[in-house]
Formats: sequence, structure tokens, C-alpha cells
Amino acid sequence: MKALIPVAGIGTRLQPLTNKIPKVLINVAGKPMLFHLIDELVKSDKIDTIILVIGYLGGQIIEAVNKQYGNNKVKFEYVEQKEMLGLGHAVYHGKGLVIDEELLIVLGDTIFEFDLDSVLSSEYSAIGYKDVEDIRRFGIVESENGFITRMIEKPSPEMTKSKSAMAGIYFVKNGEKLFKAIKYLMDNNIRTKNEFQLTDALQKLVNDGEKMVPFEIQNWFDCGKPETLISTNAYLLKRDFSEHTLNNIPSSKIFSPVFIGKNCNIEDSVIGPGVTITDNAVIKNSKILNSLIYEGVHVIDAELDDAIVGPGEIITGLHRKIVKADSVTVKF
Repeated sequence: MKALIPVAGIGTRLQPLTNKIPKVLINVAGKPMLFHLIDELVKSDKIDTIILVIGYLGGQIIEAVNKQYGNNKVKFEYVEQKEMLGLGHAVYHGKGLVIDEELLIVLGDTIFEFDLDSVLSSEYSAIGYKDVEDIRRFGIVESENGFITRMIEKPSPEMTKSKSAMAGIYFVKNGEKLFKAIKYLMDNNIRTKNEFQLTDALQKLVNDGEKMVPFEIQNWFDCGKPETLISTNAYLLKRDFSEHTLNNIPSSKIFSPVFIGKNCNIEDSVIGPGVTITDNAVIKNSKILNSLIYEGVHVIDAELDDAIVGPGEIITGLHRKIVKADSVTVKF
């Protein structure tokens, strides 16, 4: 079976951080958000190939994935989406690599907790969902008698009573049928919000008789905005590093959970909880909590809370609730 991950997006809501880094390579709790997803996929005996649909800064993604997973039993394929014409359009780029077989599609900029093997063993095509309060940002599914009847892309509240948001996990029993449905949209220029939507293609499959079931995912972590990136980082640190102790920083106080990368120089500082610091950072006489500090950053005489500091940046003095990257500071 093949898995397809669209990773071509620019990540505008995380600019300026994504001016130099693809969104999916942003480090969350010690590793790129994309690797949290791939690590789960490669555990499955059912998946033999992972297709990455790249675009913006795609070369960085290829290099990072090949370096991390070059010796893995799962094969990696790359196709380029040159125009951003919607999620359906992105998925269609996998057409030449998927024949008459099952296909798992997972969005690369979110992190999930769900029973993957159970989904891949489903008798029917299946779509992951999670109930949300504000449905306007998501595709929404309606179901009856256990089967999906309707899917609506980013509806207004008066359009549906459902709160079940499509969470970015799609298991399709026949990938070739899905590509035909997407091609139908493109051939007839059927767009929603000016894009070729995967939601519309899946709805066409249902209209044509395909049976699809919804399945609720355990947890769904949005990494698309600074505040949700910080909260996701805090959750994953608590999940994965609560028992992790750091005893080699004698002049500083470390409050778990934290992740500290290689070759970091930390002196006379207070770190944590909820802090990720990646490789080669220098932290002196500072206090940092609930923050992400990226490679090569210098933080001197500063106090950071709910902060994201991009690679190579230098922070001095007092700053709170910031995103700083590419020498641009954005308060949120």
C-alpha cells in the first residue's frame, strides 16, 4: 500500500519562520513535524511506499527525509506540485505512482494520534474526523447509519448541524477511482473557494456509490499558527519527555519537560517547562518557558514566554510572546 503526504504549502500563517524553512520541517518537541507522522507510517507492515508531494523549498524536504530515512524498508517517492491549486490538485500528482490499489492520504502539517492499523484494515474507505466548535476552517462530514452521506468544505454554521471536522486522514480503497474523480473536477473546472478540493472529489465518489465510513481520531494537533504550534510542542514534550532528565547543565535550572539538542551552550539560565531548544543554541543569563528555540539561536539576558525564535536569530533584552525569524519580529 502507498501513503501520500502533501507537503507543498508555503505556511503563510507561520511567516516569517517559514521564509527559510518549509513548514513541515519546523521542529516540534525535538524533531520536524513531518517526522512525527512518518515515524508512525513506517511502523506499519502494510505501507511500502510514501509519496511526498513537494513544492515550496522542496529540496530541503527531500534532503531531510533521505538523510533520516535513507535506510528504511519503506520507499520514498517525490513529485512536485508547481501550482498551488488546492488539496485535490496536490493529491492528483500521485496518479502515476498509484495504480488500482488502496491509498492512505495524510496531511503533512498536522500531528495525529490514532490507530493506524485499524484504519488500514477497514472494509470501506474511511475518513478521520474530530469534533470542533468552529466548523468554518474545516471540511465537515455528515453521516447516517454509520456511512458518510455528505462532505462540505469550510461551511458556514447554517449549512450543517455536524461538528465533525475532517482531520486530514483519508483512507481510499481504490486510489485510481479517486484520481478519476479529481480529474473530473479539473476537466469541468469544478472548484470550491477557487481550488480543486479533495473534499469535492471524495463527495463525487460517495455520489457514485462508494461507501465511506467516518472514524474518530484520538488527538489532532494543529501546527499551522504560532499559538497552536507552541501548545502542540508543550503537549508532545509532556507525552514524550516527562521522564527525561538533563543533569549536564550545572549552572542552570531545567524544569521538565524540555528537549535540548546537541552542542548547546546554556549558562546561568532557567529553562522550561514546555521548551524545545534545537542544536547549537547559546542561552545565557535568561529565562525561557513554553517556547521553541531553533538552531544556532543566541538568547542573552532575555526572558521569553510563548516565543518562537527562528534559526540563527539573536535575542537580547526582554521579549514576550513573539515570533522572530529572518530578522523580523511579529507579536501575537
